[in-house]
Amino acid sequence: MTPFPARASLLPLIAVLAACGPDAPEAPPPPAALELRQDEAAHAPREAPERWLAGVDVGAYLDCAREQGVTFLSAHRAGPRPGFAENDHLAMLESAADGAVFIEFDIGLTSDDRLVLMHDRTIDRTTTGTGRVEEMNFGEIAAFRLVDNDGRVLEGRADEFHEFMTAVDGLAIAQLDLKGSLTHARLMRDVRELDALDRVLVITYRLDQVIALHAMAPEVMISAGIRSLDDLDALEEAGVDLSRIVAWLGLGDGDRELDAALAERGVETSFGNFRAERDGSADYLAWAATGVEILAVDDVPAAAAALDAGARARALLEACPAARN
Repeated sequence: MTPFPARASLLPLIAVLAACGPDAPEAPPPPAALELRQDEAAHAPREAPERWLAGVDVGAYLDCAREQGVTFLSAHRAGPRPGFAENDHLAMLESAADGAVFIEFDIGLTSDDRLVLMHDRTIDRTTTGTGRVEEMNFGEIAAFRLVDNDGRVLEGRADEFHEFMTAVDGLAIAQLDLKGSLTHARLMRDVRELDALDRVLVITYRLDQVIALHAMAPEVMISAGIRSLDDLDALEEAGVDLSRIVAWLGLGDGDRELDAALAERGVETSFGNFRAERDGSADYLAWAATGVEILAVDDVPAAAAALDAGARARALLEACPAARN
């Protein structure tokens, strides 16, 4: 595929969205406003956010990426780094500023039926507290502070889904990964409440999940594990609109042959190799050369620098009228 010309200017750092203290976990702030947290203030002042992806047609944007040979970055677990916890809006702001177009994050369900950003079934690893997510209400979880991957205790607390979706709107496309007892039906209830069907990519793990999710929300983009064209045929035979599918090729170095075959069917691809990133053998240019449209990464700054990802994503949007509403 012919590479798309790069353009200058990456997304500036975003401003603090709201200010209120985190001292009353029994009464969490309303989902429309994020609190000013002490760790956030440490990074202030930030420039006003440039929500350059507001109103983007995700499917059309991905089509343009496939046609023009552009690889987007997806920040795995929002792109944590020293001083920034995983699945936290502050890490998301950094990743979006670096050039990630997709922000992947994990969502659990609390005992009081609220959606909280949490990867594990317990809060033990990523907060200062202990307990199972599904056995705690959101206020109980919010009473504890987040911990980054180096064990540093931060001032922030876990985000509620509505908060995070408000923060990410227009800055990046939300890639939603369900954890614990959370179902797609329950998740889609909140996505619809937020009027966010057109700005998410929902992760599935089985073909039957893809079929069921597409039936309940035909307009939503779905990440589906695809091992061969037979899987794609099965989805098509079940009535799934393939223009709504992004094929997840798994963990590893990609599959150039399968990628090309999927491209002929109008389907974009995604994969990641977190192990290679951890051991220092990541080759972002080689991975992009397989034809992948969404590359899932842990080290967003390194990947963005290697691929000039932010500038290329902006240039593509300017050159893709179908994606600009």
